[in-house]
Amino acid sequence: MNKFFKNEKLWCAVAGAAGVIIGQKVLFSEKTRELAVTGLAKGMKLTHDVKAAFQCMKDEAEDLCYEAKEQAGLSEETEE
Repeated sequence: MNKFFKNEKLWCAVAGAAGVIIGQKVLFSEKTRELAVTGLAKGMKLTHDVKAAFQCMKDEAEDLCYEAKEQAGLSEETEE
């Protein structure tokens, strides 16, 4: 009986089975789902905000470029 408790392979199998059971409980819990959905929503909002900021920067750069061309006396027609 003492040999039975000192068997490393047995304890590895027991730990693996316990890990699977605990992992399944954690993975399918309501709190885990809630955290995943919240994280995904925050990521989508961040992506939207970054795209909007870059679009704003692009628009401002285009406006500055257009104004600089007008001050220099260049028009859109002479470039083409």
